[in-house]
Amino acid sequence: LLIVVAALNAAVRAGAASARYYQLRDAAQEAVTFGGQADPGALQSLILTRAAELNVPVVPENVVVAREGMKTRVQAAYVEDVELFPSNSYPMKFSFSVEAISMSLGPAPGRAR
Repeated sequence: LLIVVAALNAAVRAGAASARYYQLRDAAQEAVTFGGQADPGALQSLILTRAAELNVPVVPENVVVAREGMKTRVQAAYVEDVELFPSNSYPMKFSFSVEAISMSLGPAPGRAR
């Protein structure tokens, strides 16, 4: 019974870390999809803020936002120590890359920005 409880505990903790990863990746995808006119630094700050809200240990150096014309790409990576068994942490590595193409044409000609 103790082994089953320990295995269930490990699965729940690994699942929670994975859920936070997917939430952060989805937030990054949303940021690049709807932030086509935003400065890359602002997008990075938005993603880092969401990471902090989710308690994801990502540092600014590991969140790279790049814009090439109408395409915006975010790459991020981090390692989260997950305590799978009591007093036994396992470093889980997470990384993702998301991108979007901005279809916004900006303000109409002759209009102030």
